Amino acid sequence: MNPYNNFNAINNFNNSTNNNGPISDDESTAAKLAILGGFLATLGDAISTYAAVLALEGIQQSKSNNHEKGNNDDRIKELEKQIKYLTKEINKQKKGYK
Repeated sequence: MNPYNNFNAINNFNNSTNNNGPISDDESTAAKLAILGGFLATLGDAISTYAAVLALEGIQQSKSNNHEKGNNDDRIKELEKQIKYLTKEINKQKKGYK
């Protein structure tokens, strides 16, 4: 929808008359400001929606990173256990050669 069509509709409306006579410049300005206000409100809603989408993506990525970190922590603990085991085995081997 072309937003300029609304302004053309207002201008056409300005040229017509209603039961109270022709539309005043104040009424025309008020109508144009109402259209502009509606447009800005819609733009604000779009920006708010975009911000919410970005926030949700950030939360999902944070959860994903935390999950990966948890997996890494488990892996590190397992590697530490393996290192301790191998160190004990090496020490046993050293004692066996003496």
